[in-house]
Amino acid sequence: MRPPLRSALVTTVCALAGSLALAGCFREFEWQGRAPDVRTERLCDEAADPDHAADTTFVHCTIEGDSFATTPPAPKREIVVLAYNIERGFGQDAQLDLLLHDPAVPVPDVLLLSEVDRGCRRTQFRNVARDYAQAFGGYYVYATEFVELPGDRGETGPYDPPLCEHGNAIVSRWPLANVRQIRFAQNRSWYTPVGHPNPDEPRLGGRVAIAADIRIADHLLRVYAAHLESNPPLAVRDAQVREILDDAKSVFWPVVVGGDLNTYEMVFAIHGGFEDQNMQAFREAGFRDAHAALSLAERTTAIDQIALVIDLLYARGVKTLAPGICPGARCDALSDHRPVWATVALACDAPDPDCDGVEDPADLCPGWWNPEQADADADGIGDACQTRVAP
Repeated sequence: MRPPLRSALVTTVCALAGSLALAGCFREFEWQGRAPDVRTERLCDEAADPDHAADTTFVHCTIEGDSFATTPPAPKREIVVLAYNIERGFGQDAQLDLLLHDPAVPVPDVLLLSEVDRGCRRTQFRNVARDYAQAFGGYYVYATEFVELPGDRGETGPYDPPLCEHGNAIVSRWPLANVRQIRFAQNRSWYTPVGHPNPDEPRLGGRVAIAADIRIADHLLRVYAAHLESNPPLAVRDAQVREILDDAKSVFWPVVVGGDLNTYEMVFAIHGGFEDQNMQAFREAGFRDAHAALSLAERTTAIDQIALVIDLLYARGVKTLAPGICPGARCDALSDHRPVWATVALACDAPDPDCDGVEDPADLCPGWWNPEQADADADGIGDACQTRVAP
């Protein structure tokens, strides 16, 4: 269930505090400390009687999370954030070998994962997000998008073990806090009833994003792992983008949004040299495409009849560098999507600690990456700072 939003008072205190931990605003997730039996322990209430669910889209699911960290991770000034649609985890072992050992991909510090199976026969009943966290020796949180249903079920099932869960996850070397799932208000039902002649992917649930704050020494980073709607009408997906951006408005520290955003038209926008609606929405909210400097030929993240650019990283208030996308020759056998990554620079040396090339005290947005230094109203406060909602 999504927890209540912070009060205005708490938001004010958090925004003004030098450290969220000191302000009591870094509420670390309550780690479970045990391995659940994913064949029987479901996260969604509706899994108990799926074909009689009161609502087939807006299901009620608990967030799962645990820690495999044995020692406090060393602080870093630059971290690698990687977004990856892992196609349910069919190639999990090979994916982990790629991410941990292959020089073609920098070892990530934070992973934003989509299409993550939990307790599915098709992926050997694995808890894929948990396995990823254990391999990295870090922390994970997982939110269910869908309760997967067997297409050949009868009025009374069978549901178990074919019934399973499928969603998004964040894996991090550092603790995760203020964790919540955003089950988008604009969504599409994937449910098909018993006996449907073409069940395709019969499911309960709908698209979600999972959000968390990460504290690395004295620096904070909000991350969103998102998987947006893939089917028409596109207005549903566009509304989901706006919901993420609205959620991020009250965040006064850097933000990274990543995942499978299903931006099918983006390849045409890049080719034509114009912005599509979602590119514009992110830019107007102060975000930058971490891979914008790459050529169109370098930006393919999936192939569905044509080359597509649908897996993305957007950042606000922080510098990104060294963007990369795994070459198809190396990664196309591991998933139907390629992992994308970028280095996030959390800090630089004084007198330019935010890495934007403008030294303090001349910087119009100190502590906030803002190389343009735009100040439309000439009030001495940069426009980039004013994209954040004042408490």
